[in-house]
Amino acid sequence: MGRAFQSLDRPIQACFDEATTRNPSLGGRFTLRMRVAPDGNLKWAYLGESDLGDRQLERCVLSSVRDRQWPRPVGGDGLAERGYEIESRSPAKELTEKWAKPAVAKARANAWTCRKGLQGRVKATVHIAPNGRVLGASITPPDERYEDVADCVADAIEKVRFGKVGRRMKLSFDLFW
Repeated sequence: MGRAFQSLDRPIQACFDEATTRNPSLGGRFTLRMRVAPDGNLKWAYLGESDLGDRQLERCVLSSVRDRQWPRPVGGDGLAERGYEIESRSPAKELTEKWAKPAVAKARANAWTCRKGLQGRVKATVHIAPNGRVLGASITPPDERYEDVADCVADAIEKVRFGKVGRRMKLSFDLFW
């Protein structure tokens, strides 16, 4: 499986290169988690422990994962996981939730409509432009079931306007469902 994961390095870097044309502050860590069927086809994949804050970037990474055949696991389904870290070309300053309390409350309310009966704690990460507009948002799901609501949550959070911050900022906060 190590060689198979290594074959993802170039496509994932291409995803980041394309995404940083929209937002040069992108970078961070994520863990790719997936389940491979006995025939080598992917059953599911999602990004856990992610602080990327850009759903479009995450979709690109997941597309790279889904577009390939994986080594056949021995003895049934195989679970695989690999962590990645990509440095930002122009790191955003971390913003505290306390500073953005009204906007975070609005983001939580917007995201609530997306949950489709799922319960638990989900971490959201947002990149904010100097004028307060959201440049990108994403969530870190606790498991693969949340992948179906991730786009809705990111879209809901991206509609929130944060106060003027003066430079690109990055903010992480919890959603409780």
